[in-house]
Amino acid sequence: RACLANFSLSKMAMLRVRSTATFCGLVSAAVLVNTAFAEEEAANTTLEYAAPEVQGLHWAETFDGDVWSRWSHSKQEKYTGKFTVEKRKLEALVGDVGLVVPEEAKHYGISSTFAPIVGKKEVPFVVQYEVKLQDGLSCGGAYMKLFDSHGVDGKLEEFKDDTRFVIMFGPDRCGATDKVHFILQHRSPKTGVWQEKHFKDTPSAPKDNLSHLYGLIINPDNSFEIHIDGEKKASGNLMSSMEPPINPLKDIDDPADKKPEDWVDEAKMDDPTSSKPDVWDEDAPMMIPDAKVSKPEGWVDDAPKKLADPSAKKPEDWDDDEDGEWEAPMVDNPACKIGCGTWEAPRISNPEYKGKWHAPKIDNPEYKGVWKPKQIPNPDYFFDESPAILPTIDSVGIDIWTMSKGIMFDNIVVSDDIAKAKAFADASFRLRKGLEEKQTPKSGKGGMFETAKDFATRNMIAVIVTTLILVATTVWCCFFRGDDGPRGPTEDEKRATRQKKRQEQEKAKDAKDKKDEGSEKKDDEAEESKQEPKEEEEEEEEE
Repeated sequence: RACLANFSLSKMAMLRVRSTATFCGLVSAAVLVNTAFAEEEAANTTLEYAAPEVQGLHWAETFDGDVWSRWSHSKQEKYTGKFTVEKRKLEALVGDVGLVVPEEAKHYGISSTFAPIVGKKEVPFVVQYEVKLQDGLSCGGAYMKLFDSHGVDGKLEEFKDDTRFVIMFGPDRCGATDKVHFILQHRSPKTGVWQEKHFKDTPSAPKDNLSHLYGLIINPDNSFEIHIDGEKKASGNLMSSMEPPINPLKDIDDPADKKPEDWVDEAKMDDPTSSKPDVWDEDAPMMIPDAKVSKPEGWVDDAPKKLADPSAKKPEDWDDDEDGEWEAPMVDNPACKIGCGTWEAPRISNPEYKGKWHAPKIDNPEYKGVWKPKQIPNPDYFFDESPAILPTIDSVGIDIWTMSKGIMFDNIVVSDDIAKAKAFADASFRLRKGLEEKQTPKSGKGGMFETAKDFATRNMIAVIVTTLILVATTVWCCFFRGDDGPRGPTEDEKRATRQKKRQEQEKAKDAKDKKDEGSEKKDDEAEESKQEPKEEEEEEEEE
């Protein structure tokens, strides 16, 4: 408006100003539309937290309410780290809290108790919990231990790393270790000794910073499954997938049995009838000088390869006291163009070399085979056909050391109902997972096209509105310019223009022709002036 008020613009200029202003206005409108939809999308990536339903679960911990009335830090000296209860750094369910590792490079120990759960026939066992590695996990654990509080005389503050547990489960990563542990402590009914049984084929843990749900299901038939985010990642059987096995060997080596002194273990022996051939030279070297090569002419044996540069002079400002004794720089010895120093012929393989002689091997007639101690019945043998029936569990503890802070635990469930545990996960983890995926940009594995496609899919209405505005603006600027805009030339004006152009072309041609005629005339006069003296000379010669 300022330009139009202060300057007298041509119709074309006024049209351009008006078109540009309109175009900018429409684009601004498109931006506002996009912004509105972006704000709406941002609002769709969070929800207000509502505590999930826990009815039907044996025990569930959401870390709501008075957490420290239910959880106790270990008072053991090594546990210098203290858990806190906090919201997530990037919230999906706004207001939800969890148990957080606030500092790195410390030991953490904490536990809580619940009503005892005892294994029964035909009843599964389920434990699941969420972990969010908000700052990643470079070296440390995020696993849990399920145990019987009688091991600490009911005093949770005495919980520590060697407190006997029943199940240890969860992710652990450090160096070459990257697994989701499943360790079962099993008690021998013969000796009463508890022994750790490790699952051999553990899966690895996800490496992103999103929330993940870790679940372990032990079925009554001794089979088990490890789930991550509700999907089965590994499975096995307590009878065959643990190391060492649940049930010991029925027979064992007799510890009192010893190998006889005359027992021959060697299946082969040197042939006593063979001897080293007389022509066999064990001292012959493997490599010898090549006799076909001789020292090159011009080779100087006693000349150094480097010598002081004779053309170099000590600088005038060199001070021996401060700079030390001056030495000329070393240069290549010109006498060593072929070579200098002691000459040695190149070495080649010795055709006479045979190495150390060994007698050929033959079957040993005294060989008795590989000795093994005799087997005796295992005095500690037992056979537990139902290790899935677990002993009493009434507590959960976290005993970790970590070099990463920001590890968050939440929504711990212990249950004997798989369906209800899944329903709880759907109302808590599954809801959060969907929101976190919206908050996290997808990796650009598909390139620019896939990124654009994903953006258009997630912002379809905004993209359509923006496209329509831009198309409408383009059409308006190109085809609807108004009555006061500049008009095109009429047919008469076009004809007059063409006639004027032809006249100008004819004038230019006439001028060129006149110029060419003048040049030819000058050339003729010059030729005549050259011929006149020649004719006069010929006349004089005739006279």
